[in-house]
Amino acid sequence: MKLLAASTAALLLLASAASAAETTSIAVRAKLDPSNPQDQKVMMHRIDAAALEACGAQRGSFAEVKRAVAASACHRDAVAGAVAQLKTSQASLDTAGAR
Repeated sequence: MKLLAASTAALLLLASAASAAETTSIAVRAKLDPSNPQDQKVMMHRIDAAALEACGAQRGSFAEVKRAVAASACHRDAVAGAVAQLKTSQASLDTAGAR
């Protein structure tokens, strides 16, 4: 079982809605197995929560604010970027483990 060691490092590079030049880096630390469907759900929940926060919705924000942020380009791009980075990190681990 391969643990997602890449998630221990800075995993998410999320673009802020305030400025295209501004970025927020969020580290998600977890020992999750990327082949386990339950662990995949946990990671996606964490990515979504981090993207919401990076794009302007705080934990205590009203549901309407969270829905608006979740529908924004910032959130969509942040989640897509994090998932792409996760896949790249996992591919690197798979390649390194095959040697």
